Amino acid sequence: MRDRSDTLYSPQEALPPDERAAWQLGRLREVLRETRAPAALERAREAGLLDGPCTWERLRTVPVLRKEDLPALQAGRWPLGGWASWERVRRLFRSPGPIFEPEGPGPDYWGCAPVLHAAGFRAGDVVLNSFSYHLTPAAWMVEGGLAVLGAVVIPGGVGNTEIQARAAFELGATGYAGTPSFLAALLERADELRIPLRFEVALVSAEPLPPALRERFEARGIRTQQAYGTADVGMVAYECPHKQGMHLLDRCLVELLDPYTREPVRLGEVGEVVVTLLDPTYPLLRLATGDLSALWEDPCPCGRTAPRLQGVLGRVAEAVKVRGVFLYPAQLRAVASRHPEVRRYQFLVRRSADRDELIARLEAAGPQELAERFAQTVREVTGLRAQVELVPDGTLEDGAPVLVDERRWG
Repeated sequence: MRDRSDTLYSPQEALPPDERAAWQLGRLREVLRETRAPAALERAREAGLLDGPCTWERLRTVPVLRKEDLPALQAGRWPLGGWASWERVRRLFRSPGPIFEPEGPGPDYWGCAPVLHAAGFRAGDVVLNSFSYHLTPAAWMVEGGLAVLGAVVIPGGVGNTEIQARAAFELGATGYAGTPSFLAALLERADELRIPLRFEVALVSAEPLPPALRERFEARGIRTQQAYGTADVGMVAYECPHKQGMHLLDRCLVELLDPYTREPVRLGEVGEVVVTLLDPTYPLLRLATGDLSALWEDPCPCGRTAPRLQGVLGRVAEAVKVRGVFLYPAQLRAVASRHPEVRRYQFLVRRSADRDELIARLEAAGPQELAERFAQTVREVTGLRAQVELVPDGTLEDGAPVLVDERRWG
């Protein structure tokens, strides 16, 4: 058995916060000196980032770059909307949109090695990589990190559970990288075929990892951790074994902004993840990802000192503002998960006498006091008071939206 005890990938993971901030801003200055990406240089010049020290105050004067605007920008200007330093590009990928993403030179361009190391991957591991190799960069992100660690890759890609299960068994795979849903399908298929897979570690991403599913994996002896990244910038944050949020990687400057006012949210509040990539190949300045999260800065027992994202809590388009507070379906799913007696649920936002009302309708097996307990959980998770109604079975349809805004403003 390999030693998979948690150790730091590099001393930089334990930098004091002020030293990390200074290093990142210094790195931004270096990137802007190295890059030839015209759009990045234009925006940096307008913000004064080329004439003096790089500071948060100056960076925050750069207009936010919305991800949904990239297709039009890339179609209208070369290279890649003016954001790429073309002489550094080694691969090009295509994501839905279409949005094109470049890969630059050097080992582990996408920043995955520290992520995999924290998840327990080590030299000599044989890893089934089931992320897609077709046009999108996810598989290449993982492959680059595994190469740096000295692991061996089985390029499984997407689909073909039987073939992948057999290959993982026959080649003695000890690690898995891919989506959690495909890992579940792979294990189920292997059980049907009576193939004893030997996975010891798994890195999952690209979709939610429900606690119950993680427990199923770990009950089989598979240490399972998750990471967060985007096709544009690569890895952004990752779990350590304590699984109390995801540590930010130093390769990005990350802000959490109110998606409407573009002002920074307070610590612990939900905001849109906005990323500045510290690489001269594709130095995106203040890319708004559309993903929602919140940030913790309290110390982690692992010794890593970077702030932690609380996972992806939803998308900006899903948000509803209630009494001045943004409410997200992911928060409401978290509420319901604490009450297993609730079979179906739906939250409604209405307006009465110029005041917003939040109403939770539950199909549930339980006493009336369940409504009080559920309302308390809503308050704890969202900060909002809710009126809870217990309704007869069959009132709510399967697949109904979690959150419905019934207010009319005309």
